[in-house]
Amino acid sequence: MTPLAEERLDGRIALVTGAARRVGRAVALELGRAGAQVLVHCRASRADADATAAELRALGADAAVLAADLTDAAATTALFAAVAARGGLDILVNNAAVYERTPFEQIDDARLAAMLDANFVAPFRCARLAVPLLRARGGGTIVNLLDVAATQAWPDHAHYCAAKAALHMLTRCLAVELAPAIRVVGVSPGTVALPAGTSAAEAARIIGKIPARRAGTPEDVARAVRFLCAGPAFITGTILPVDGGRSAAGPAVGV
Repeated sequence: MTPLAEERLDGRIALVTGAARRVGRAVALELGRAGAQVLVHCRASRADADATAAELRALGADAAVLAADLTDAAATTALFAAVAARGGLDILVNNAAVYERTPFEQIDDARLAAMLDANFVAPFRCARLAVPLLRARGGGTIVNLLDVAATQAWPDHAHYCAAKAALHMLTRCLAVELAPAIRVVGVSPGTVALPAGTSAAEAARIIGKIPARRAGTPEDVARAVRFLCAGPAFITGTILPVDGGRSAAGPAVGV
């Protein structure tokens, strides 16, 4: 059996949405290190996306930048046409997302629609457009980036939690419907790096909830994505927590 550290993605083409910065960038670089050709998607952060692609090329990986607003159906269709023109697709990582903290009574229809569009409708649409490309290359893998908020109740995050919960269920539904040719899995990060400006007291409070006693990193998430893409062909429908044991510690209310 090949050791996990040596599992490779040579010859595979991966599209990572929202790959210009943070977790998406780390995922793109990790897949590139594994030998994949990486299509770096961005919406508006073109300079950062170009920098990610340059880092990939420095690693010896083939990389290109594709820009599109994933909440725009026509733009997303054009994005996947561009993916097809570059050789097709073996791996889709639905990473692009938006995050917002808003009290429930202040979430108007526009805020709700924007959150659902970005965090559920867009990855749903991307998966649908990816399927024929994946099938054309004999099958493949869809990885949805979720959040512990998909299964935990956070005050002031009702629209965000609901959108991620919908994506959580979509992951399971597609795993059943698209098998056996296409595997669909999820990675559910907990606290992955602390927000800029977090006070020492707030950092201690957050980390105190994590059994691992540290915040995660984008690289922790990226290694989990690589594991699911490169290794276990019999795993589908799985949601892998990458949260330092936070979800194992029991139900939680609040961030």
